[in-house]
Amino acid sequence: MNARKPRRPPGRWTYYILYEDILWPCPVRWEWESGYGGWLPFYFSPTLEFVAGDPSKATKVSGGRPATASRIRQLAYLSEEG
Repeated sequence: MNARKPRRPPGRWTYYILYEDILWPCPVRWEWESGYGGWLPFYFSPTLEFVAGDPSKATKVSGGRPATASRIRQLAYLSEEG
């Protein structure tokens, strides 16, 4: 019997990355990665590479509003830590 994979995360998601001292919002496309065993956020970076990101750093877009300033500061801090 095949194990069913969990549902893809619903809604619109954004991945923020720090590139050339600018915080870039990149739209996320969730894709199933069987080697990882879950859904991974893929996004187009500012250099137009299709990159897999860390699921914990993907931010859900709610109601068409941009991310709050505190969430953006937190993401920038995480990007600097590397």
